[in-house]
Amino acid sequence: MSNRTGLAPGKNPLQVELKLEKRVPTEYAVDSHHWLILHGRYVCMARKPLCFKCAVSNYCSYKPKTMPA
Repeated sequence: MSNRTGLAPGKNPLQVELKLEKRVPTEYAVDSHHWLILHGRYVCMARKPLCFKCAVSNYCSYKPKTMPA
């Protein structure tokens, strides 16, 4: 999800993790992990992301936005 949205693109998990650590403010570091997991599970799903339900789709770099079914 971090690659798709452009939040923290990387070629491997370590690169993504290091970029996320730089982007996420310290006061949100503990909770951000859970927020990203839940967002990926229920909105930004791998096979069929629900971009029309996404609260941050205006900031997302994923171009082929999905339409409601």
